[in-house]
Amino acid sequence: MSAIENIFSYISQYILKNGEQLDTNYTRITSLVDVDIVKQTARTFRRVGTLTLSLDAYAQEDAQIPDIPLLKWTLGKRAILDDLQAFEWLNKGWIMKEMRFKQDGKTIERVHYRMGYRLFVYLQKKTDREHQEKIRQFASYQLDAQKVLRGLVFDDKERAVLLSSLTHHVSDSIYWKIEELAESDLFPSSWSALKRIKCLTFLLAFIMISNHKELFDWKEIGAQYYGGIGGSKAFDDYKEEFICVLEEWSKQSVEILGMISPGKIIPLYFAGHLRGERSCFQAGPVYALTDLSIAQDQYSTDATTLWLVENRGILTRLSAERNFLRETGSLIVCVDGHLRSVHKRFIHNLLKNSCIRQAIFWSDYDKDGLLIAGEMVEAVSVYPLTLKWICHDHKVIKNWSEYQQYMGALLQEVCLEQELILGKAEDWRRWIIN
Repeated sequence: MSAIENIFSYISQYILKNGEQLDTNYTRITSLVDVDIVKQTARTFRRVGTLTLSLDAYAQEDAQIPDIPLLKWTLGKRAILDDLQAFEWLNKGWIMKEMRFKQDGKTIERVHYRMGYRLFVYLQKKTDREHQEKIRQFASYQLDAQKVLRGLVFDDKERAVLLSSLTHHVSDSIYWKIEELAESDLFPSSWSALKRIKCLTFLLAFIMISNHKELFDWKEIGAQYYGGIGGSKAFDDYKEEFICVLEEWSKQSVEILGMISPGKIIPLYFAGHLRGERSCFQAGPVYALTDLSIAQDQYSTDATTLWLVENRGILTRLSAERNFLRETGSLIVCVDGHLRSVHKRFIHNLLKNSCIRQAIFWSDYDKDGLLIAGEMVEAVSVYPLTLKWICHDHKVIKNWSEYQQYMGALLQEVCLEQELILGKAEDWRRWIIN
């Protein structure tokens, strides 16, 4: 096909509506042409629109890059542009002008701009290049992973056991196709293929360093894997996200796997009786544990009721009520928003070592609060507990599906914070008993 035939083929496939065709007896205006869109039936033949476009721009230098706003255009986009900007892009072939007429074939009904053939070809080539780059990077990762895993020799057998789940996942990824990588539910669904490859590379680098070093720092992971200048910063952009995937895949904390100083200390606030191998807290004021102490200790409690609350205000108010924690056998844990791995680890540790009989969940009455409530119940789901959710009207729901339905109906009308419906000690005691 000739270049002009390619342009008309593109228009027929992506611009014209059913039953429409181009009248190729077009009129040239300087470097631009007006091409009529016509619609013919058994009885009628009428002009329904006109396209203004460049038939010569396709021959311009391919190395030219469209302006940044054009890179976001899609085939279905119908843009309204100012004349100066439109004229420049029209002449370069990046866009075409679409004019639609009313039934009389003369009166203009609407005017907008569509993706031109030159922009279509550019974006298609860009997509192809990006796809090839993904394939190249993934193949390079898989080759590296084969070499690393084949050469693994663990001097520390305990470390080998701790890394076994992570190593299994990474080993499986060696045999994935690029489509399997893109569709894998082992990663957050919003992640691009390149980010997934970067994460797999991080996990491989982590296995490498954890294999032969008892203790190491975050910066050492990339530095050892890449070697040269800048290697220590290679994974910095996705630090928290990659650590989260690492802990989910390995089912271990990074501290247990040898990594020290992950960059910041994460506190966990609580109130109530708690005993560790190196510490003991009595029911009364608000205390805090760090992620490091949680990773290195085992905790238990004499409490029989575990409260998981979203906000610190609830924690401080309940703990301030004289004798409430001791008399009700309550331990209150504040998750401070969405649950992190440190919260999940502490909850599992606590429930495994204690005789807690019920869990009370209390989060904000908004969309995030519902998500957090789901994270809370997931954290305790493997334990035989009585579960309770606190409603905005101080009622108690004991079924997760029922609570979801309740929240769905409530969110149609209003959003509320926990603190607005705090209640009194009599309410809190009633929730524990009922």
